[in-house]
Amino acid sequence: MQDKHSKTEQATPKRLSDSKKKGQVAKSGDFNSAVSFLVFALLLGTLGQYLFSNSMEMMKGSLEAGFRDIASAGDAGGILMYSVESILMIFLPFGLLAMVLGLASNLVQVGFIFTAEPLKPDFKRLNPVEGFRNIFSARSMFNLVKNLFKLLIVSLVTYDGLKKVIKQITNSGQIGVENIYPFFISIVSTLSINIALLMIALGIIDFIFQKREFKKKLMMTKQEIKEEYKQMEGDPKIKAARQQRQRQLSMSRTMQNVEEATVVITNPTHIAIALRYKQGEDQAPVVMAKGLDYMALKIKEKAGEKGIPVIENKPLARAMYRNVEAGSFVPVELYQAIAEVLAMVYQMEKKNKRKI
Repeated sequence: MQDKHSKTEQATPKRLSDSKKKGQVAKSGDFNSAVSFLVFALLLGTLGQYLFSNSMEMMKGSLEAGFRDIASAGDAGGILMYSVESILMIFLPFGLLAMVLGLASNLVQVGFIFTAEPLKPDFKRLNPVEGFRNIFSARSMFNLVKNLFKLLIVSLVTYDGLKKVIKQITNSGQIGVENIYPFFISIVSTLSINIALLMIALGIIDFIFQKREFKKKLMMTKQEIKEEYKQMEGDPKIKAARQQRQRQLSMSRTMQNVEEATVVITNPTHIAIALRYKQGEDQAPVVMAKGLDYMALKIKEKAGEKGIPVIENKPLARAMYRNVEAGSFVPVELYQAIAEVLAMVYQMEKKNKRKI
């Protein structure tokens, strides 16, 4: 009983697929944040200059709009709308970049998933008892410790970075007003890149941990695997797809065997037997393939494509179809009838050679 109900087995492909369809995948939010932070840190100089110049332009435009003529209460609305539009245009590139980075980092971790399952209402989330349990669960405690550790590491890196440039910062008043902005951007950019690289490393570790925990969560009991297998076997769509695949493989093998045949013996319409006999190679005539109705038609078509003789012999075709399986030698009692068929084939070959 213990083995039967213990989750000792790895999740099956079906279980993993069902979980992915529900949007339940292993991913690290820390990794996503770290990637976004790194890109913004690398572009800090460009983005900072863009933000500074456009902010100054917005302030200038707002002041000019308000003091062009005599300011009135009606001007306030226009100034406000101008300011809101300007702010939106300034921060729009930042929002678009953050969105693209978020999508890219998620695609790297879990691939493309389109599902509305996580958006469905779940009233279990409104359960206060369940929410209280989640607050003090082992997972919540682990996340708290992890975040405190990250905060400590980032603080240490920041302190170390600032300690190296503290003298330059205190003497920044001597470099001139025009150099203040580039100076501080350089310091902040270097510090941000170092922090971002550290966060990337922590994010990768977190992703590995999340993947391990996710696999552990999806582990199954032996009984669950048996039940899943039974359900899959009983699924009409899966059975139909499997049977279709088997028919295709069987047809492909049959057609390959027909290509090796010496002659095809027919009923003529309902039965076709592909027979091979090569002197010096085969101990006896062997049935390469046999088919009824549609399969018989396909065997004859393949024989026509490959130039294999097709000879009608109703009694022989019926006898071979009933008594000989594909891949088996022909029984001795049919040798005489087959010898007559092969003699006809050899005569046809001789005539064709003479014509050539």
